[in-house]
Amino acid sequence: MGAAEFGGLDRERLAGLLRTMWVIRKFELAVARGVEDGTIPGMAHLSVGHEAMAVGVMEALRPDDYVSSTHRAHGHSLAKGADPKGMMAEIYGRATGLCRGKGGSLHVIDASKGLIGANGIVGAWNLLATGAGLSSKLLKNGRVAVAFMGDDSTNIGFFHEAMNLAAVWDLPVVFVCENNGYGITTPQERHTKVKRLTERAAAYGMPAIGIDGNDVIAVCGAAREAVERARAGGGPSFIEGRVWRWRGHYEGDPDDYRTDEAKAEGQAGDPIAVHSRRLVAGGVLSEADVAAIEAEAGRVIEEAVFAAEESPFPDAGELVRDVYAPEPAGVFTDGGQAARAAAGSAPGPSAAGDRYLTMSAAIRETLAQEMRRDGRVIVMGEDVAFGFFGVTSGLVDEFGRDRVRDTPISENAIVGAAVGAAMTGLRPVAELMFEDFITAGLDPIVNQAAKLRYMSGGQYRIPLVVRTPGGAGLAFAAQHSQSLEALFMHVPGLKVVVASTPYDAKGLLTTALRSDNPVLFFEHKLLYFTDGLVPEEQYAIPFGVADVKRPGRDVTVLAVLGMVPLALQAAEELAAEEGLEAEVIDPRTLVPFDRETLLASVRKTGRLVVVEEGAVTGGVGAEVGGIMASEGFGLLKKPMVRCAGLDIPVPFSKPLENLTVPNVERIKEAVRGALSS
Repeated sequence: MGAAEFGGLDRERLAGLLRTMWVIRKFELAVARGVEDGTIPGMAHLSVGHEAMAVGVMEALRPDDYVSSTHRAHGHSLAKGADPKGMMAEIYGRATGLCRGKGGSLHVIDASKGLIGANGIVGAWNLLATGAGLSSKLLKNGRVAVAFMGDDSTNIGFFHEAMNLAAVWDLPVVFVCENNGYGITTPQERHTKVKRLTERAAAYGMPAIGIDGNDVIAVCGAAREAVERARAGGGPSFIEGRVWRWRGHYEGDPDDYRTDEAKAEGQAGDPIAVHSRRLVAGGVLSEADVAAIEAEAGRVIEEAVFAAEESPFPDAGELVRDVYAPEPAGVFTDGGQAARAAAGSAPGPSAAGDRYLTMSAAIRETLAQEMRRDGRVIVMGEDVAFGFFGVTSGLVDEFGRDRVRDTPISENAIVGAAVGAAMTGLRPVAELMFEDFITAGLDPIVNQAAKLRYMSGGQYRIPLVVRTPGGAGLAFAAQHSQSLEALFMHVPGLKVVVASTPYDAKGLLTTALRSDNPVLFFEHKLLYFTDGLVPEEQYAIPFGVADVKRPGRDVTVLAVLGMVPLALQAAEELAAEEGLEAEVIDPRTLVPFDRETLLASVRKTGRLVVVEEGAVTGGVGAEVGGIMASEGFGLLKKPMVRCAGLDIPVPFSKPLENLTVPNVERIKEAVRGALSS
C-alpha cells in the first residue's frame, strides 16, 4: 500500500470511503424503487454515479463545518453523517423524518450535522453557504462552508453573485461543481460556451481545480487543499469534478436524450468500482472485504426502508407548526389579545421622551444601540458605511467595516448571504437601497428566509431584518418609487413592519432586531425627514398591536406608512371645517395584523376608509376588505372606501406623480364618501 497512491489515508479511512459510497448507492436505489412502486411521493433526484464527490469532499471536513446543497442532495447528506433512517423517513414524508415530513427529498436538512439545506431553487445554495462563511469569519469559529452545485447552475445569477461576494470578502467557502454534462436534458455545450467551468472562477480571482469526480482519492486531495486554504484564511476555492449521472434528471425521466453508447461509457467510470479495484489491487482490502462492505450497506438501507414504512405520518397539528420561531420575551407575534394584554408589561419607555429625532436618526440610533448590546448584529448593504439617506452614516466609525459591511450592487447576494448568516449565528440587517430593488433579491426572501424554518421542521431560526425605503414623492420615477409592502402579506413565514413615526420606528426596529424570524422593515423616503419625540432609552413595541393615532367617532381611517401623516392632517382639517371626527389607525405591522383594534374601531364608527400608497388592486385594502367581510360582517353602515395609488407605474413628471398617489384632498374626499348617505 503506497501512501501517495492512496492520498495518505490509512486502511480504515479508505474502507470508510467505500462503505459510505455503498450506503449512498443502496439508499438511492431504494428510493428509486419506492418512487416506482408509489410508496414514496413527489419528486426524487438521485445521485447515483456522484458518490465519490460527496464522500471525498466530506472526508476533508470537520463535523461542525457547513454544507449547502442542491435538490440532488441525498448523497451529500449521508456523507456528512445524516442518519439513513431519518433521511428515508423524510423522503417517505413520515413524522420520524429529519424534517418531520415537511422537507422531503428536495429539501433534506439536518442542522446537527451542519447541513443548512438541500434546496429546490437552482443556485440559491451558493448564497446560503456564502452567508455561513461570513458567520464563520466574524465569529472566528474556524468553520468552512461548502456549496455543492451542478454544471448548469453556474449559469444562474445566484452563482456569480455568491462567488463574487465570497471572493471580495475572502470568506471560507468551497464551491464544488458536480459536472455531469447536462442541465436537466440540455448538454453543457448548449448551455455555455465555457469548455471548463473552472475558467469561471478566474473572473473572481479565485483558485480552481478540475478533477476526475469518479476518483474518490483525487476528490479527497482537492477538497483537503481547498478546505485547508479556507480554514487558514486564504478565501474561497472552486472545484469541478467530472461525473456521470447514471439515472435521469428525476425518477420517471425517460432519459432518451442521452445515447446508449454515452450511458455505457459514463457508467464504465463507476466510482465505487474504481475505488474497489484500487483497494484490492493495492492490498488494502480483499474481494471478500469489499463484498462484506456492500452487504453491510445493504442491510443498513433495508433497515432504513423498513423503519420508514413503519413510521406514522405527521399528525394534523404538524401542519401549522414551525412557520415562525418562538420569540424571545417581550416580542409578541399573535397580533391579537395576548399581544395587547402583554403590551403594558413589555419593555418600553416611561414617557415619550423630551427630545426630537428624525425618522432616519431614530433608526440609526436603534441600530447602534442594538449593535452595542449584541455583537452578533451586523449591517450589510450597498454604501451602508456612507449611509444613503443618512440612516446608517457614522455606524462604521464605531463598529468598523467587519460589522458595517459595504456590499457589491448585488441584491441576491446581500439578502441570500444574510439568510445563510442568520442560520449560522449572526443577526444580520440587510439594507436594500430602494424598495423597488427588493424584486432583485426576491428569492432569498420568499423561497429561503420565509420557508427554511418550516421545511427543516423547526431546526433553524432565521433572525434577519431586511430594511428598505419605498414610496413616491421625490420624482424618482417608476423604478425607485414603488410601495410593495402588500405583496409580502401573501408570504407565510415573514413579519412585515410599516413604521410611520420616529417613535414607532425605534420601538418596532428594536423588536425586529431581537426577533428570531425574518422581518421586512419598510420605511418611507419622505418620512426620513419628519421628526418626533423619541426616548433615548431602548424600548420594544410588540408586533401585531396597532396604534390609534387619533381617536374619533364618525369614521375609521386605517392608513399605512407615508399615508399616516396625511390621514392625520386630513382628519384635523375635516374636524375644523366640517365637524367630522375621524379615528386614524396605524397598523404598524401588516404581518401580524391587528384585527381586534380595527374591528373595535369600526364597531364604534360603522364606517371605514383604507388609505395606502401602493396600487389599489391587491393592496392592503383588499385584505382589510376580506377581514371585514369574514369577521366584521354587519358592522359597516356603508361600504368600505379605498383610497390608494392608481394601478399604474409611478411617473417621473412631478404633476403626474402628484396625481398617482393619495394626497390630503383625496383622503378627505374618501372620508366624505364613507359618510355620505
